[in-house]
Amino acid sequence: MRARMGGSARTRLAALVVLAVVAVPLVVVAASGGGGESKPGSKPTPRATGLRVERGTSSDLTIYVKPAVNVPARAAGRRQVVLECVDSDGDAVMAQDEAWPFAQTDGGLYEPHAHMVLDPLSITAVERCLLRGTEPLLEAPVP
Repeated sequence: MRARMGGSARTRLAALVVLAVVAVPLVVVAASGGGGESKPGSKPTPRATGLRVERGTSSDLTIYVKPAVNVPARAAGRRQVVLECVDSDGDAVMAQDEAWPFAQTDGGLYEPHAHMVLDPLSITAVERCLLRGTEPLLEAPVP
């Protein structure tokens, strides 16, 4: 048995389909925190930028840069950047100059990287690391 739809019923159905197609992605964006804007008083979430941080020993961080962004142009041709690791308030825990682009790859075994050694108390305060002097800024959370 096949039901027949009148013209206005088809129009309503088409409108509902369009609404569903548009609404679902908007709900997903809203549920995930929106379009990148922060609520007042909240910390901005670092975006994936080509930087990755790994904890090593109790006092060592290894900061990796994807080869695609490890290029002189990312630092406007400068030969040095500042590797800075900050706490939850954005205050520097440790900063050090690094040659740019990163060259250490452990004989080609790993992506270009640098090491930062901190005392065990300071390393627990580090929330994210960034490379000052890169544009756009390379930054990553510390796991």
